[in-house]
Amino acid sequence: MDDLVGARVLITGATGFIGSHLTRRLVEHGAQVHALTSTVSSVYPVRLVDVRDRITLHGGNLNDSGAMASLVEHADPKVVFHLGAYTHVGKSWERVDECIQTNVHGSVNLLQALARSNYERFVYTSTSEVYGGIAVPFREDAAVDPSSPYSVSKYSGELFCSMLHKGKSWPIVVVRPFNAYGPAQSPDRIIPEIIVKALRKERLAMTQGRQTREFNYVEDLVDGFIRAATVAGIEGEVFNIGGGEEVSMRDLAQTILELMGDPISPEFGALPDRPTEIWSMRSDVTKARSRLGLLPFRPLREGLEETISWYRRELKQSGSVFSA
Repeated sequence: MDDLVGARVLITGATGFIGSHLTRRLVEHGAQVHALTSTVSSVYPVRLVDVRDRITLHGGNLNDSGAMASLVEHADPKVVFHLGAYTHVGKSWERVDECIQTNVHGSVNLLQALARSNYERFVYTSTSEVYGGIAVPFREDAAVDPSSPYSVSKYSGELFCSMLHKGKSWPIVVVRPFNAYGPAQSPDRIIPEIIVKALRKERLAMTQGRQTREFNYVEDLVDGFIRAATVAGIEGEVFNIGGGEEVSMRDLAQTILELMGDPISPEFGALPDRPTEIWSMRSDVTKARSRLGLLPFRPLREGLEETISWYRRELKQSGSVFSA
């Protein structure tokens, strides 16, 4: 973090789940943060309200090359964290054009704008979804098999980054974060969905829950992003960011509900499996631990307890939960 104290940092997707936690961490450690959001309105982004006086918020669409050029000119960043993306795997089948425009064209627009600047590190946020259904644990040198419009679009962005590093020596690092959870995550994601429905004693319809995933507390993932931005000599490389431990969706749901006192019973099998379901996802973090110094992540139960407490407080205080 010492390398970023006082540094000008640009974060796209700063109002998103991981992006907002990263923004807050960088502000706390003294970085000059410029945050990009797709639109600026009279309602300040909820996730960044507590740091609104300590960041510079920019409105602009990644698909607008002129807006990206203006953004880079005003932010003049030393480090860029590119998290801005269309990120919903399931809905990407119906929104293919948006995936391509935002995740591919938008990323290229930003990179082209940066070509005229003096930035020192560009961290491209890919996804664990690019691995598809290959054998676990997923290693960075494995042949990937993206199996959704979302994952294909994110991998296309990776390829552009690799090309620009190899062809023009641009200082780019690619990270593949595995599933995140924690405070202020949108309730359409599985962990907050289970928590909120349990708190409200609503019906919880699920698949059979045979799929396995690893879930990582968001603050631990933020550590990985910061290391990817500051460790010397890693330009052009790809890193998994995760804890390396997986859990079935059935066990995940049962663990959450147990921690909450079993207020509802999940209906396993009420929903069909996705046609292109990835049955097992687990990161091999050997490279990230040796090259980035990535530390072991907190245990799942510990992170879930903190997350449950946040949603419980949020519902009690406001009667609603974060929905942006």
